[in-house]
Amino acid sequence: MTIRSLFVAFLFSMAAVFWACSDDDSSVEFRVEREVSDISTLLQCAKGADSGAYCFMVRFRYPDDTESLDSIYLWVGNDVLDDTSKSVGDKEKSKATDRFAYPSKTEELFDTIDVTPYIQDYVEERESLMVALYCDYSGGRPGTVQRIYLYFGDKLAPSDINISDSTWTTGALLEWTRPTDQTNHYKPNELSGPILGYNIRIYSENKNEDLRKLKVKLESPDGIDSTGETLYLRHKGYHSNVDSVFLQSKEHGDSRKNELFLAIPDGKGYNNDNPDSNIFRLTIEGLKAETEYKIGYSTWDTCGNYTGVDRSDMRAWLTINTTDSVAPLMPTKIFTMKDTLYPEMARLDSNNRLLIFWSQSVDPYKREHDIEVDTVLSIPDTCLVDLCYEKVEMYRVEYWDRYTEQWVISSDVDTLDRYTKFYKPSGDTMKVSATGKFISDTIRYVAPGDTLVLRIIAIDESGYWSVPLIDTIAVSPGAIANEIECPEGFVAVKASDTNYFCMERMEHQNDSGEFMTNVLHSEALATCEAISASGFKVSLCNERDWELVCLSGGTLAYGVVQDDTVETAEFLFKYCNVATNDSASAANPAKRSSRCMNPMGIRDLPGQYQEWVRGRSEDTIAVVKGGSYRVMSGLESGEFGRETQALCTNRYFPYFTRLAYTTDSVYLYREGTRVDTVYTADTSRTLYKVLTKKDFKDTLQFFDIQDSSGNSVGTDYVPYAEYKQGGDEWLETISNGMKYVPDHIEVVFLTGERVAYRGASNYYRSSSIGFRCCAYKEQNEE
Repeated sequence: MTIRSLFVAFLFSMAAVFWACSDDDSSVEFRVEREVSDISTLLQCAKGADSGAYCFMVRFRYPDDTESLDSIYLWVGNDVLDDTSKSVGDKEKSKATDRFAYPSKTEELFDTIDVTPYIQDYVEERESLMVALYCDYSGGRPGTVQRIYLYFGDKLAPSDINISDSTWTTGALLEWTRPTDQTNHYKPNELSGPILGYNIRIYSENKNEDLRKLKVKLESPDGIDSTGETLYLRHKGYHSNVDSVFLQSKEHGDSRKNELFLAIPDGKGYNNDNPDSNIFRLTIEGLKAETEYKIGYSTWDTCGNYTGVDRSDMRAWLTINTTDSVAPLMPTKIFTMKDTLYPEMARLDSNNRLLIFWSQSVDPYKREHDIEVDTVLSIPDTCLVDLCYEKVEMYRVEYWDRYTEQWVISSDVDTLDRYTKFYKPSGDTMKVSATGKFISDTIRYVAPGDTLVLRIIAIDESGYWSVPLIDTIAVSPGAIANEIECPEGFVAVKASDTNYFCMERMEHQNDSGEFMTNVLHSEALATCEAISASGFKVSLCNERDWELVCLSGGTLAYGVVQDDTVETAEFLFKYCNVATNDSASAANPAKRSSRCMNPMGIRDLPGQYQEWVRGRSEDTIAVVKGGSYRVMSGLESGEFGRETQALCTNRYFPYFTRLAYTTDSVYLYREGTRVDTVYTADTSRTLYKVLTKKDFKDTLQFFDIQDSSGNSVGTDYVPYAEYKQGGDEWLETISNGMKYVPDHIEVVFLTGERVAYRGASNYYRSSSIGFRCCAYKEQNEE
């Protein structure tokens, strides 16, 4: 035998040994129909069970094949079976935690095992526990072992925090929001577990920089601490071992002077009702100018679970850079184009845009310079760019939002690319000039007659912010306001070249500032007519007037100055809250976008709330205009549905669906063996029978509908049998807060169809319908 033959024989013999010793059962064909399935965990105790510390039940579906199913074996833990075992033998069966005989006569598809008694010894020492089930048959190949894992206690870490930062020459501000924490594996929607606290670690790569005595101020939901005596601790950090979490002192001798450890206790869970109460702000003072620092951080829950980066590679830490020591300079005034009708006010263009100009900012190299700060910057001829100063990196233009009471960036882009053109004064205007010293920007979606408070900040290359330029701009109310002077709370609008009147900017609000919704058409009308305005008659807006203002002279289809870069459906959804199902944003002016506005400054015509209006004639039933936050049934879904409901020209009649009926004669015509029921005579067909009112068997109960003052606002009807069976309690379910007074009973013929009963519009009210009032000059009274 050759050496090669001996080697091949050796390989075959070794392969046989390995095959014989292997636990691998991958070559065995298992039968899926002989396995339990749909295994789930129930956190409940069986009747009479010893609940101990935890109660668990395991629910499962019996195998599809139960013909020779003998019993089901249960193993708790992995002492007998590991996580991968597929089959079991007699040895494993003998060590099973329990065995349950299959009830052969059962018709149930599912069964439940109370595993509470089996798990109590594991709860304290384990985070999770495997439960395995195996079906044992009297003959034939079996299925595989099936498993589920039970989870004990809180082993879930809090969500990670996202720290935002801002820096200046000698300090930094770190801000984060209290994270959510799921404390129960089986309750994924409960995310307000208590946060024990936070570790913050500030580090400088300069070993000689001493950070131990940095000035630190913490603003937390519990107050303000500038000393480290109440809300944070120096040279401390949270730490955990196998069974506990605790505060540990951190070494802070000279060898570690280039870092500062802070522990910030919390103790509360995320507050969904008041998100602002979850905010933490940490102000650090005493850093060096133009220096890089690393910030490590972690969040700890009360069980010692944590997330964060302070224990990981420093490359994953937050990096901050302080700025240089000289801030950019900004002028003190914003210039605008003046309006010819109102010379002291700023002019808007036809798309409600405001052009603003300011003297170009510069960033001096030294604190001692001869640059004068005034309405414009005055730079001496001897102070040259790149020798005495440099250009700033970017500008930040903001406006003050009076609803949210905070500064809001007016543009999505803040880079210097936005400000590459320079302007210089030329008479009453500004013109582009290579030698100009003015910068320009455009504030969009400005309402006529508005007052803007603007803030412009110059930012240099190091990130240092200038002293902000803050100025107040009075915007011209425009040509329409020159034709009519409106009462307080109203905006001048026009429906045509001769029809000027006044309209509320938003839907009507009560004295508390809440939008008035869920009101009847008659209540909306009465509310408007109760408003007193000298020289004006105030009423619910006329339907045609509302529509013409929305159309803005026929130039707009949806009542908004639309951004050409955004598709119509997306604009209506994003800025007008059309078909979002977001009632909270509709109810809160602070959450509404100023972009949903027409050129006259009227807000939210296509969205937020539908609006009651006065119909086109006195006998017109109640009408609503515009779209709302609700997804309307009967319209196309998605973007086409949003566009359809928001059209200025659409009118809607609220209705209830009711059974269709007739009190006229009913004609039955025979067609072979079939009898057709029709409601008008047809002389071309063979008449089978005529049913008159004396033949009718159906009965309706009619009601007089009354409002809270007892005024009659309409009628409604229901099948008499349903009313008698359900009584007043059933009637309450359809009354929508109205009073249903039985009026009369009528014998009718029910057609078997359902109809939109528009008569209900007079007593219809909805949380998605509001209204707005209009003020008309008395001499133009309709």
